[in-house]
Amino acid sequence: MTTQQHTSDVLFFTAPHCSICRLLRPSVNEVANAFEGNVNFREVDSAADPDLATNHGVKGVPTLIAFHDGREVRRTIGSRSNQQVSDVFNAALSGIESRDSLATKDRMLRLGIALVFGVAAALSGQPVLWVLAAGAAVSALWDLVRP
Repeated sequence: MTTQQHTSDVLFFTAPHCSICRLLRPSVNEVANAFEGNVNFREVDSAADPDLATNHGVKGVPTLIAFHDGREVRRTIGSRSNQQVSDVFNAALSGIESRDSLATKDRMLRLGIALVFGVAAALSGQPVLWVLAAGAAVSALWDLVRP
């Protein structure tokens, strides 16, 4: 009886100018060390290797991408907690596709922007401000309702 060997990989796209990357790096390295031997980990400087970043559709840093047998199973962009970073490595290991949710700070910021546009629209009567308010609200909540 033979056992099938699976490959589990995580790519961490960063850039030298990225302060969030520098803040996230210790957490990512800590989690990567905990998964050492089970998940292949590589940090990629997207400024030094722009082709690899482009090939993987990286549009912002920091970006973590989990692969299981060469298939992308999870992607996260921006600042994340240790648990969220660990979830990326677990997805690479298990092969179970999962979606990343918006960070709480990002969601609150977007909802705050929607509120400001909504108040400005109510006070000024400008329809374009209602459109902006709706767009900010949708961007804050889309990950909760998307199919």
